Amino acid sequence: MFFNMSKPKVLVVSGEPSGDVFAAGLISSLKKLDNGINPDIYAMGGKNSEDAGAELIADIKELSVMGFTEVLLKLRTIKKVLSNLSNWIELNKPDAVILVDFPSFNFKIAKLANKLKIPVAYFIPPKIWASRYGRIKFIKKYIKFVITIFPFEQEIYKKEGVESYYFGNPLYILKKKDFLSADLSKYDETSKLLNEKYPVISFLPGSRKTELKHHSQRIIDSVLLIRESYKKAFFIFPFRKEIDFSYFKSAIESSPAFKKDMYLFTDSIGFALSSSDLIITASGTASLEACFYGKPVIIFYYLNYLTYILAKILVRIKYAGLINILADDLVVPELIESKFTPQNIFNEADKFLKDDGYRKTVLNKISAVISTLDAGVNPFDAAAGIIYDKIIKYA
Repeated sequence: MFFNMSKPKVLVVSGEPSGDVFAAGLISSLKKLDNGINPDIYAMGGKNSEDAGAELIADIKELSVMGFTEVLLKLRTIKKVLSNLSNWIELNKPDAVILVDFPSFNFKIAKLANKLKIPVAYFIPPKIWASRYGRIKFIKKYIKFVITIFPFEQEIYKKEGVESYYFGNPLYILKKKDFLSADLSKYDETSKLLNEKYPVISFLPGSRKTELKHHSQRIIDSVLLIRESYKKAFFIFPFRKEIDFSYFKSAIESSPAFKKDMYLFTDSIGFALSSSDLIITASGTASLEACFYGKPVIIFYYLNYLTYILAKILVRIKYAGLINILADDLVVPELIESKFTPQNIFNEADKFLKDDGYRKTVLNKISAVISTLDAGVNPFDAAAGIIYDKIIKYA
């Protein structure tokens, strides 16, 4: 009798910085599965996936786009990456494919994998509750099971007959890891400086180049307006190492009104958000991550006009911020499109900084929503376990 002693091959596919962070957590957990099997993991991803132990076969650097018009501009690049990745799958035939968010691209990968009889799991499946609910038909046909990161999502998929699991939201683990892994000693002098400043405000401008271009001048003008009333205000701009924020950095440093003693760039999200009195963030994963730090949050976003009009037609939800979507209520302020002005940013910030009652009320609401996202287990480890039990061990 002969046994196949080769290690299983797993392909993990993400398509943008936030997805790469989640993919990396899952890859780390897959690599440490306590079952004597250490799978060979390949990825379309970024530095996080690579650092977690995956061999990169495609880099997401050039794929980070948001919205319909931005996708059109990158169509040639996207097609090239898709073609290369598809060729790799056909040649190497991995034993399992794990998709992470990025549905328009990942659906094509799922279809190919299905054709080759490769089982597919979806970690962070499409937000069908927000738009394009009809995608559920595709998921039923091509995806073996989904692992959601919001409790209500699992119920939606279950109701539709899709095998689904929920192990809590990975941001709990990412927040802890980001803070504990940071070399905080290098911020000792900065921490002393921050003790003399008020308010300390973190701005999270977004991660995509298009976001940074749309948001830069509005953020600059907002900072200067806040400084007019709060002379000791200090601003932190945190960006993860894999983000190309050169456009934003250049815009800040070339502004003559910005003095070096009033702002800081850092790659430690944990240090920045835990040190802040207020967090002002672009809508997206970062806006929910910000809510894990027990600080008041303001959400903003500005889109290409055509993208905004199309989104208004297609999106089925009332709110932009994930914390508000989860609560089905306006827990934190949202300044979207025409409402994202420096004056509106200042007005909302001023209210948080001057009205203790309002601040405490909002913080209590944030805390109540965040508590619903803890399932009492490590979401990455639990997800890796179910992927092993359902797919990998049969490879």
